[in-house]
Amino acid sequence: MNHTTDVLVVGAGPAGLATAISALRHGARVLVVERRADTSSIPRATGMSTRTMEILRTWGLEAAVRAGAVDCDPMVAIGPTLTDPATRYAHHGFPSTAESLAVSPTHLTIVPQDHTEPVLAAEVTRLGGVVRFGTTATGLDVTPRGVRARLDGGAGGTDTVRARFVVGADGTRSTVRSALGIGVRDLGGSGAYAQALFRAPIHAHLDRRPPGIAFLDHPEATGVLLPVGSGRWEFAHPYEPERGEQPVDDPARWVHLVRTATGIPDLPVELLGSMTFAMTAAVATAFRAGPGFLVGDAAHRTTPAGATGLNTAIHDGHELGWKLAWVARGLAGQALLDSHEAERGPVGRWNAARSLRRDESDPADGLEGDLGRSYRSPVIDATDDAPPFRTDRAARPGERAPHVWLGPATSLLDVLADRLTLVTGPDATGWARAVARRERRALAWARTAAGLLPALVDAPLARLELLVADGDPDGKARGVAAAYRLAPGSAVLVRPDGIVAWRHDGPCTDHDGVLARALDVTLGWSAAAQAAAAG
Repeated sequence: MNHTTDVLVVGAGPAGLATAISALRHGARVLVVERRADTSSIPRATGMSTRTMEILRTWGLEAAVRAGAVDCDPMVAIGPTLTDPATRYAHHGFPSTAESLAVSPTHLTIVPQDHTEPVLAAEVTRLGGVVRFGTTATGLDVTPRGVRARLDGGAGGTDTVRARFVVGADGTRSTVRSALGIGVRDLGGSGAYAQALFRAPIHAHLDRRPPGIAFLDHPEATGVLLPVGSGRWEFAHPYEPERGEQPVDDPARWVHLVRTATGIPDLPVELLGSMTFAMTAAVATAFRAGPGFLVGDAAHRTTPAGATGLNTAIHDGHELGWKLAWVARGLAGQALLDSHEAERGPVGRWNAARSLRRDESDPADGLEGDLGRSYRSPVIDATDDAPPFRTDRAARPGERAPHVWLGPATSLLDVLADRLTLVTGPDATGWARAVARRERRALAWARTAAGLLPALVDAPLARLELLVADGDPDGKARGVAAAYRLAPGSAVLVRPDGIVAWRHDGPCTDHDGVLARALDVTLGWSAAAQAAAAG
């Protein structure tokens, strides 16, 4: 059987599911295939950053994800055992709840991946996407106009799918990456570990909430211990294979190590499984090749240190999915797709390299790296050589749009989500007329298209929303002008992923022309953006 879709996503981990959700929310047809029989059955990554929770909030999934939160303090404790007083505490990039809520409507949480993945997969299905587990995509044939792949296994048996785009979210050994001819650059490593997943009543022996991560330096049980929910814990113990050391694989040895590391000699331990892993990092040599794109571990492998891997993966998908949908629907030009490499490439490379240096502090850790990144790409109208991170959030092109409360439970980020929005200063008459004239032209185009070729109505001009800072009679937008530094006559254009794409400061004498040029750049239609894409 042959199928046709807009976006074929290979891999149903967080990166692939986030890409699918983002694309589906913007009208694309999406098929996700996953070689595993179901979502993850082990906790894997657990740290969900402030920006990740912002994304989940705009998707309406924050509460469902938080329902699986682990009862712990999101900080790092360092000491001989878990029950001993910590010799010191460190945040290791984890902001406090108060620090997050000062700049965001939400805050980080600790949630095991085997809780998060089912929530994301269910949302893909609810939005009309298809997720096929137990299915591999093979024989990927890539052309400039799209891809074709054979799907083997799963409920659909063996069939063929044609897609406008393919997204490789299939991990460190990505078959999509190989099919696209993209290489991998190894960044090195920082050790090998054996890890046990176990269940034990550790909370009953503590007089405080456990830390999100405990680095333990007991001479007989050095390692990393962390709670992963439902009474489960993970303990990672280092070993040195280059010196002939073998990883722990004896259940009795694991029980002894766990009891020693926790400082609870008679702790009942139910061993659930064990594995080995290497603390290595790597990046793909490109994040795009023609109609193929890479996200998550297929694009950038980080070590577990710093908890950036899962978050970077979800951010990749959130920012790529809508772009694929808009290009597939004719709402944007091809240059918009090149922004994936230009914008997410530096992020992935930075986070992968940074995960190897967690013993060093860096000003870009924490909220600065999570919320303060500054993009440069052909579809970002910025000319200054901005630093990669900003500590002041002022709605400059390339930056995440700042959060402002519009009501007791509504953030400006909620309003901006999934929309192309022009946010103006208090004097917005000229901009309002320009937006209205654009909408009338779009309506006239759609009516003409309907008379000539009805199918074209499915590809209208991208809808542009207007938000006037401090201009509403109820005062709901009060404070936006100050946060966005919008003087009378000024305006900023915010993309559906919450990134500021363009900014105009001061009076304007040609609102229609200025707005048209801004939209052409933002949506990849301008000659400059197209030339940059071609080059």
